Amino acid sequence: MADTDQDSPVYDSLEGLEPPHRQRLFFGHDAEEQRFLASWQSGKLHHAWLLTGPKGIGKATFAYRAARFIFNEGAAQLSGGGLLGASAAPTSLDSPEDSHAVHLVSNLAHPNLLIIDRPYDDKLKRFKTEITVDEVRKTVRFFGSTAGERTWRVCIVDPADDLNNNAANALLKILEEPPARTIFFLVSHAPGRLLPTIRSRCRRLNFSPLEGPALDQAIAGLGIAEGDTIPQLAQSCDGSLRKAAELQSDEGLVLIHAFDRLLTPPYTPDYESLNAFAETVALRGKDQRFDGFADLVHRFLSRQLHSNSRKDGIRGGDLFPLARVWDDARDKIQETRVFNLDKKQTVIEVMRMVAKAARGE
Repeated sequence: MADTDQDSPVYDSLEGLEPPHRQRLFFGHDAEEQRFLASWQSGKLHHAWLLTGPKGIGKATFAYRAARFIFNEGAAQLSGGGLLGASAAPTSLDSPEDSHAVHLVSNLAHPNLLIIDRPYDDKLKRFKTEITVDEVRKTVRFFGSTAGERTWRVCIVDPADDLNNNAANALLKILEEPPARTIFFLVSHAPGRLLPTIRSRCRRLNFSPLEGPALDQAIAGLGIAEGDTIPQLAQSCDGSLRKAAELQSDEGLVLIHAFDRLLTPPYTPDYESLNAFAETVALRGKDQRFDGFADLVHRFLSRQLHSNSRKDGIRGGDLFPLARVWDDARDKIQETRVFNLDKKQTVIEVMRMVAKAARGE
């Protein structure tokens, strides 16, 4: 059972944007929504769905949107309406604004909703660096309750990439023998990091970055920007609404512009600029800056791999430096989080690794 979040911090929240469980607006991803809806209407809904794609494009929002729909339609089925008794099948995952289920999900208080994410450490006043096995063990009590046996239950893992090894193996056991009338949504920005056995137990919905009118409408509709700023943000946010919101903040712009200046051809950042950038990222009490840095590294390497793979005459071996640093940088950043290492030194090391890979060395 999810607890109300009225007084609890929300992991990975961003000032100025409603968190996914409260977000009612949804833009784009029509094909993914229709694929899920068709599975629901077939009466053979798969028990686990892997939602993949870049960070900040609406995967978690979709998971909560689907949860509200499932709770509403599931109740209608039990009362004799819904899928079998309704005069017309639903054409979207929209839920009535005045629905009791909508209210409960918006407050993370629905008894049949379980959220597995990074736990908050009340003593240290920060989120832990990974999803632990204790979080997955909450499913024992959740699925052990007889109160929800006749209704649908939804478990959202966000992001599944943060599961440590023990937590991943514990989740795998549940996915192998899922409880009846239970749906899992695993949100993943990097599905390659998940256990292959977890991926094989899930149906996959691949979400693409927003683009065109859908991106413009989303930026305006979510209140991120207005007027002439909208096309400027749309051009530089890589289809991610989260990045668009980050770009609108002074802090986000400073970090992004500094990062881009350091990693421009010929990819040889000078020490003074690199040192100043690392100090800004590692400033005490600004953990979100280090998380933002990790995202910038991920996005830069993604763009480099994509653009280089499309060049004429490119060979697989030519992409090896970028592919290798992808893993090395990720591991170094995660190690820094887990063992509370010197963030400034990590930023300097990772930037040098990335620059060297961009030079093809």
